Amino acid sequence: MRIAMLVAVALMATVVTVSAQTPYIAVYFDQYHTQETKDCPGFVMDYWYVAAVNFNTYITGADFAIQYPAAVTFLQDVNTPPVTIGNTQTGISMAFALPQNGYGSFELCQVKVFWNCDDCGRPVSPFVNNFVKVIPNPVTGFLGVTDYPQYNLIPGIGLTTVICPVGVPTEETSWGQVKALYGE
Repeated sequence: MRIAMLVAVALMATVVTVSAQTPYIAVYFDQYHTQETKDCPGFVMDYWYVAAVNFNTYITGADFAIQYPAAVTFLQDVNTPPVTIGNTQTGISMAFALPQNGYGSFELCQVKVFWNCDDCGRPVSPFVNNFVKVIPNPVTGFLGVTDYPQYNLIPGIGLTTVICPVGVPTEETSWGQVKALYGE
């Protein structure tokens, strides 16, 4: 019994560690790759940052696309490597001249966008809870990077960020009230 419990704990720890290190590509609203939600500033041009995170290898290329919400107009990709096919809106494949350090958060490119959502705060606005999704490149069907020196394809997942986030309404309660819901 004791061995079975130790094995179960070890497996759970392994699952938690692996899931915490899942490789992904995400859009961030700051250059430090920390801001995943943002209130819309109105009618402005802005730069977003696309980063590959937790790939734990040297990166020689990347492949993905971004689904932009109605409140955002894609203008152009900036700081892309010299060998780039497509753009983030229709699907982008990029290759770096030198392997890049993918052992943390590595910026793949920046995206220049125009925000058109000055009525962001209204709950009935079509610009509330707009999702910016990283998806597989529609041309290749792949979302991920290539590694160095083997040039293997390493799949990742695409994260979703939110502009004009509206919180879920909540109310305070006690543990006793929660238990009463279930007749305990």
